[in-house]
Amino acid sequence: MGFEATLLALCIPIAIGCLLPASNGRRLLLVAVILMFTGRYVSWRLERFPFDSFFTSAAGWWMAAVLVVEMLAIVEYLQFLITITWLTDRRGEADRAEANLRLRYQEHGADAVPSIDVLIPTYNEGPEVVTKTILAALQLDYPRFQVYVLDDGARDWLKQFCEQMGAIHLTRSECKGAKAGNINHALTIIKGDLNLLLDADFIPFKNCLWRLAGFFDDPSIATVQTPQNFYNPDAIQHNLNISGSWGCEQAFFFQIIMPGRDAIGAAFCCGSCCMHRNEALRAVGGFPTTSITEDILLTVAFVKRGWKTVYLREDTTMGLAAETMESFFVQRKRWGRGNIQVGYLIAQDKELSLRNKILFFPFYWMIQHGSRVFFQLIPLVFFLFGVGPIPATEGQEILDYQLPFILAVSGSMFLLMRPFYLPLFTEAMSLFSAFALLPELLQSLARPYSKGFSVTPKGNAASDTKHALFQQTILPSCCLLVMNIIVLLRIVLDISEASTTAGWKLALYGILWCAINITLLVICILMSLERPQPRQEHRLMVHRPATMVNPNSSRIQGILEDLSMSGARLRPLAGLTNDWNLSEGLSLQLEEGTELPLQRTWRNHAGDLVMNFKTLDLQSQAKLIRYAFSGEFHSAEQPERIQLRRTFNQLMRSFLG
Repeated sequence: MGFEATLLALCIPIAIGCLLPASNGRRLLLVAVILMFTGRYVSWRLERFPFDSFFTSAAGWWMAAVLVVEMLAIVEYLQFLITITWLTDRRGEADRAEANLRLRYQEHGADAVPSIDVLIPTYNEGPEVVTKTILAALQLDYPRFQVYVLDDGARDWLKQFCEQMGAIHLTRSECKGAKAGNINHALTIIKGDLNLLLDADFIPFKNCLWRLAGFFDDPSIATVQTPQNFYNPDAIQHNLNISGSWGCEQAFFFQIIMPGRDAIGAAFCCGSCCMHRNEALRAVGGFPTTSITEDILLTVAFVKRGWKTVYLREDTTMGLAAETMESFFVQRKRWGRGNIQVGYLIAQDKELSLRNKILFFPFYWMIQHGSRVFFQLIPLVFFLFGVGPIPATEGQEILDYQLPFILAVSGSMFLLMRPFYLPLFTEAMSLFSAFALLPELLQSLARPYSKGFSVTPKGNAASDTKHALFQQTILPSCCLLVMNIIVLLRIVLDISEASTTAGWKLALYGILWCAINITLLVICILMSLERPQPRQEHRLMVHRPATMVNPNSSRIQGILEDLSMSGARLRPLAGLTNDWNLSEGLSLQLEEGTELPLQRTWRNHAGDLVMNFKTLDLQSQAKLIRYAFSGEFHSAEQPERIQLRRTFNQLMRSFLG
């Protein structure tokens, strides 16, 4: 029976993947496969556990701890499965809503469309970050909107910039409630029907308001959330040099989990790149200030009053991902602590239905990271101390039940999460995060309100990192790696008591388990090797006509391959004539007429013209932002599509040094 179960666990996901096209129907079948093998495994674990005698020895208590952690991990996994079973795609709905909105505007004028307040909360972000967002927001294509900069840093330079450019600069006397309090203060001032909420580093595309405002013709909708799309590699992509083939760490959440949550009515506000109905916000008293993840708690408040949050899987902004490990985990620790605060509040909320408590409860933050680290300890305890994770059982029986469970889950998840799942690497990323986050999460479980809101460093504030080791992950990774190597050698050399008594099949299983753990830990170590970020400004792929002009008005036509706020790369369509001097008085003219003066120009190895811009005045900056961040161009530092084979090859090169 065990061999047949293993064969089925291996073959069923492969058959489903080969015979059925990607669809929600296929997703349902894969989830059914996972549930079937999970149920089989859980039944076996509970049936074989000695509930009447486990408390009589230390080994019994250890086995009980393993069982509890396993069951908790499965509960968290089941909630996760619910949220990825069926995915929505509201882009067609957005097209129809936008068409209706534009038609009303054409027939009846600006008063026929909702007025929108663009809110940009900011605290300590530098001008290299926040000014781009403000300039882009001021140039949005929409007839009725006003830009508000909510400055909790009360900076004079930002006030002057806003006055010069036409944005409204708001401050408050007491900065209580962090970001939530900042937005709530603005709610007492703004007059629009809707608001677009942008973090200071997220640049809106020019059609952003048209794409979102039409949804609010449905009076039950309180929030429309969109993906957080990044134009620079995050710390993990950068450290592993995989940004050309593997998406940022949040891509899976915004492309799979959020559409899945939307399908079951459990999408939530993510704090940026979202539009809210001001009437609904005021009806619930604004953003809650009882958690530092005020966005999720706001959605819960809406749900209790019958308001809906929907998710549009379409990029309407482009922002900065956390660029260093320090900033990456400042952000994640804030999310973790805030979600645990939300969990405590949800558990005590008598107005929230049981269904919504299950859907919004933060099982992920409370269970997954601890269980990841705990599971690393199981083979070490077994093969070093001879204390098994389950009652004395034949090795063959473990293979008959645990191996089919692992194969069914892994094979099905590869298809459910595609293209965001790469076996071992995805698990290594989770383990890596667990090492850094677990101390913070454990403290949050005990004292959820012991720390306040921490702003994620972006731009120059996060750009001074040199080659370094990230201590929070390198130390546990190295310690566990050494212990796994010792255990592996003991099994191979047959000097461990556990390997001789458990039988050769169990020893072989232990070797495989240790080898997998060693692989995960090596990847964690590679992610801990911090590499400096070479760019202050990040590039966009353009592939559009452009012209380089010299002081004699001679022109060289070319294709603008990439573009940033500080420079560009042009592929000439013809060779340069003798009257061209690449050192003086040159400018780059974009296809829509904007002319940008050049500081320095040179040829690269491919013959392309690489150029740096002179310091641009505000008018030129605004024109460049309007062109570059129009929504037509893709980041040059993020993959247009994820390439699993290329990612695997790069990881192998890093793995082998």
